[in-house]
Amino acid sequence: MARKRRYPKSEILAEDFGVEFSSTYLRHVYSGFEPSQAFDVVYGARFEHRLLSSKRANMEHQRLTLGDIRLDTGCYDFPVIAKGSLPRDAVCIGFVAQGSEVTRYNTASIGEDEIQVYPPGVELLYHAVGASRWVNFTVSEERLQMAAVARAGRPLILPRASAGSVRLLRGGRTSLTRLSDDAMVLARLLEPAGGIAPELARGISQALLAGYVDALVDASAAYERSAAAERHHHLILACEKLLIAGEDTDIALAEIAQRNGYSLRSLELIFRRSVGMTPGRWFMNVRLNGALRDLLTPGSRCSVTEVASRWGFRHLSRFSDRYRNAFGELPSETLHRSRG
Repeated sequence: MARKRRYPKSEILAEDFGVEFSSTYLRHVYSGFEPSQAFDVVYGARFEHRLLSSKRANMEHQRLTLGDIRLDTGCYDFPVIAKGSLPRDAVCIGFVAQGSEVTRYNTASIGEDEIQVYPPGVELLYHAVGASRWVNFTVSEERLQMAAVARAGRPLILPRASAGSVRLLRGGRTSLTRLSDDAMVLARLLEPAGGIAPELARGISQALLAGYVDALVDASAAYERSAAAERHHHLILACEKLLIAGEDTDIALAEIAQRNGYSLRSLELIFRRSVGMTPGRWFMNVRLNGALRDLLTPGSRCSVTEVASRWGFRHLSRFSDRYRNAFGELPSETLHRSRG
């Protein structure tokens, strides 16, 4: 079948020319407990990072802003859970550039050359049991579809209710990784000299948009997302909300299962298959990381006892032991260092 004619890049979004075009680049490296405070890793979104190991963590975040297009990348050298919601006013196209074999999104595994498309405002649960690196491209749907019509003669089919994976042509994810990395490297090199000139920034913006649109146009049309993975993702989020919103955060697992319409055995199997751990361990990690965040940003009257009680730990010595096993130091040491 004959392919539709693709228009030259210069014909994409010609209205950009003649208007002010700004760009910014930033890079930040987090270490130790700092990744748990890294909420702003995707432009317009908010994510909570949970540490899974007592080993000190290192995380690099880069952001390139080109007009109304945003490119974010993050690199973790540690196991991590990142939970949050994506921007409500834009479409996100994301993928795991390294470590996809040890990473899940919304409890679903990631196949070779797969990338994920996220509708505006959708929730994301990123879970990596080893080192990983991700890339996220954020653009308005209007801008994305305008480019798709200009280059392929038709709009893209996008998921509406939930995130979905699409398989690119062989090597497609590697090509997008290289395209995104080249843009970041160029921005980083030019930053000390005053940043990217407007015309160059506009050209990089159009090249990125063209690369992502072409990849989606050539990809498999179906967005793969199993119904089971969708149900399990929502179940985990519902269980967390029940745990955190309830007055008693030490609520029994059997009650959590019952309130969500499952037996305790079924709940345990779902968690093991979806996130590789028991629900008890998952919820303990939620509570310990909540305590960690509170101790890292203490109020003037904050105490270890108050934080332990807030997160459902009734026995202070047991809380201290679990906290030290998880993060390598006592909660009192974290609090003292934060105040210092």
